[in-house]
Amino acid sequence: MRIGHGEQLFEVRPGEPMGGYADRAHGAGGVLDPLEVHVVTFAAGRHRFALVVADLVCVNTDAAGQVRDALRELRIDDCWVAATHTHASPESGCTPGGRPTPPDVGRRLVAAAVSAARAAIVDERDAALTSVRVEVPGLAGRRIAGAAERLDVPVDALVVSTAAGVAGVVTVSPVHPTVLPAANRDISGDLNGAIRRALEAPGRWAVAATGAAGDISTRHTRRGRGPAELARLASLVAAELPLAPSGEPGPDAVRLPVSRQVRLEPKTAAEVAAATRATAAGGADARARQVFEQGRRIAGELAARGEPYDVDVQAVRLGGVTLVAVPGELFLELGEAIRAAAGPDVIVLGYTNGYLGYLPSRDTPPTYETLVSPVRPGSGERVADVAVQVARIVAAAEEST
Repeated sequence: MRIGHGEQLFEVRPGEPMGGYADRAHGAGGVLDPLEVHVVTFAAGRHRFALVVADLVCVNTDAAGQVRDALRELRIDDCWVAATHTHASPESGCTPGGRPTPPDVGRRLVAAAVSAARAAIVDERDAALTSVRVEVPGLAGRRIAGAAERLDVPVDALVVSTAAGVAGVVTVSPVHPTVLPAANRDISGDLNGAIRRALEAPGRWAVAATGAAGDISTRHTRRGRGPAELARLASLVAAELPLAPSGEPGPDAVRLPVSRQVRLEPKTAAEVAAATRATAAGGADARARQVFEQGRRIAGELAARGEPYDVDVQAVRLGGVTLVAVPGELFLELGEAIRAAAGPDVIVLGYTNGYLGYLPSRDTPPTYETLVSPVRPGSGERVADVAVQVARIVAAAEEST
């Protein structure tokens, strides 16, 4: 297999709207750290696949399609476009169910992806691909649990090795990159940018993507809301992740993505009303009450839509590793269920090829996340079931050749 990497800065317009928080009225101010678009290409035989990871709060289906069309001109057969979900980036149409991407944001994303993809193709070299999983204590926890809950967060990584050693790494952490607060006006890759910086080294590139992070964040583990805390949390990942060739690389093959469409029904008005009553903020602090009111408004708007959501769930086989793409905020429990059913070589990417919104597990207690999820309870399980199916299909295709 030949693997290459390229990156390009994502240009930000001063003062443009920032995404991530429904009540955010201010535009982009300074730059804490530049936003980046990374492309990793995987080529074997007649096939070339690209993974695009962009420092945006979300990538909607229209923008993902535009990137895919543009990269085909570079002889890339197919690609996935994943958002890191940083909340310190421009607004890109990140509402439950997704909406059209602001045209200028889409143009900048396509331009950066094409530039990075060109560099990745030039960079391609013979390489082995292996995967590794580590559990990182103290990094994050469930947003709805108390600070006393202990959760060792599973972080997956694709390790790219050449004859000279480890050439690159793609991490997938199921953690909301929301260390920086809602009042922040500075552009930043947030936690994913910090993880990249912690893992980069001379001769070694790093890409940081986000997995099934719907209910996981640093809310109960962070000790601050600025650059020093970003560096501290990223160092926890770097300390646990062994960056050395590990295990035997899989077959030297790229199996192009298998996709299945899932139709999900929207919540009914009665379900929205019940969810609103169940998640009432009550005596919570002012910010919690404010967020609840935002959630109630969003839920009402979604219920008025009344139309089903069609989402594509995909899987691709790269060597001996299967990547699964989910276009939303899957809860960690469901991401782990996919891996348990489809095999330990499966890595689940969230926020990829579209943005549906939160996909809670059926038994999740009432929260803001369940309130603003646009689809009926049990939808997360349906998506997970289809993810297992496509993961098994691409793995079986490899075994049959």
